[in-house]
Amino acid sequence: MDTLNADGTWDRLGSIAQLLHQAATQVWTDADAAAADSPLHDLGLGVYLAHSRASALLPDDYELPEDVDLLVDLEERTPLQLLTEAEELTRPLPLHQPDLVHGSQLVVDLCDLIREARGLGY
Repeated sequence: MDTLNADGTWDRLGSIAQLLHQAATQVWTDADAAAADSPLHDLGLGVYLAHSRASALLPDDYELPEDVDLLVDLEERTPLQLLTEAEELTRPLPLHQPDLVHGSQLVVDLCDLIREARGLGY
């Protein structure tokens, strides 16, 4: 039995990946409407990279649930709200487990992105 799956770790990481995907989409939409030298481009890249890091922690055979109601709900939140919720979901992760050895960097990245998003007025 996969103990990380039994305690909901993979589902938690899947939720983090979904939150980060939505945040990246929203930031890139705002960046596309901004000037070429806007710091939104940097934030968008950072969120996209955090999404990639979270996705890379998931097992290869893990499939994200497709919940239409959840996706609509995510669209109503700001990027800062999405980033904050993703960071909160990392708190109970068993980062000491070998499968999550790079999870600590995800937590650090999320904290940096939250600070940057706040600085940009999100």
